[in-house]
Amino acid sequence: MKFSAVQRWSALIALSLVLGIGGDRLGIPAGLMLGPMFAAIAFALRNKPTNASPGLFAAAQSIVGCLIASSMGPEVVARFASDWPIFVGGAFATLFVAFGTGVLLASLRILPGAVAIWGSAPGLATAMVLMAKDSGEDFRMVAFMTYVRVVMVTLGASALAMVLGDESGTGAVASSASQPWFWPVAPLPLVATLAVAAGGLVLGRLVRLPAPNILGPLVLGTVLHASGVIEAFAVPRALLALAYMIVGWGIGARFTLDTIRRARSVFPAVLIAVAAMMATCFAFGLLLSRVAGVSIATAYLATSPGGMDSIAIVAASSPVDVGFVMTLQTARMAAILLTGPWLARTIARHFADKPIPTPEDE
Repeated sequence: MKFSAVQRWSALIALSLVLGIGGDRLGIPAGLMLGPMFAAIAFALRNKPTNASPGLFAAAQSIVGCLIASSMGPEVVARFASDWPIFVGGAFATLFVAFGTGVLLASLRILPGAVAIWGSAPGLATAMVLMAKDSGEDFRMVAFMTYVRVVMVTLGASALAMVLGDESGTGAVASSASQPWFWPVAPLPLVATLAVAAGGLVLGRLVRLPAPNILGPLVLGTVLHASGVIEAFAVPRALLALAYMIVGWGIGARFTLDTIRRARSVFPAVLIAVAAMMATCFAFGLLLSRVAGVSIATAYLATSPGGMDSIAIVAASSPVDVGFVMTLQTARMAAILLTGPWLARTIARHFADKPIPTPEDE
């Protein structure tokens, strides 16, 4: 039985609302994103993909960028200035774990070198997929590995934050559970949030940032917030929920039947590799918790090798130190921008003479 696009979207929205609101009522961190993500996965696996338009996805990520910027006040900048070795060290430790996982997968000849390296990179998923595509590599396998990691890390981070989180989030938008669903919302912070989201999105594309949808509003919002030009950000919780839903759809829609079939032979190895990566980052988180004096949940979210947008949503929905989490995540993003592409190309070239047949070749 065939369904029209209107029926398909209506069913996806209804299922997303049921799962998202249900998860939120149960107190699951980022339930408003996880529910729609699972709904999108269910539709994609039934060969009924429902991708949100690029414009909607960009707008949703820009709202998340403002969400992160809301926790980047002057006190966070001062904290980074005084404790920068902790943040820089944590960022490069996560990079070491991620690329180490890729090297191991390539060394064991489970995946081709370039695919393993680009698929393991913690962040900038779209950039890594495009790099693989431009180099003639199997970019679909890179995308599969990347989004399996994003889903697993998001679920693990949400579960850990729910069980171990014991600190209060900071920032006007960060405490999203306390925001009114529709009204009243302070008008000036609301206007500031929407203006930063739109302006940052445009500026991010003008200066060609690698992830302009989220980095543009994040950088602009952080500068304005940390300098005191904007005192607070605020949006109705319904708008945040809509942004979370669209981000969840963007993640879930990647898991099509074609992708799963193509990756079936390496699926168990990828699951084990990602689980090992998460466990190692958790070990780093335990150490970071003692060194920085933050909760284990805060430290793990800070070192978690997931996407910045999904981790920001989990952190904003959890009783953790959002400022600390997003400061280290931002430092990691900067480290990836500075070294990630070069490292990926260098390591991938090392394994270039060791091709591995893909499932289609077998």
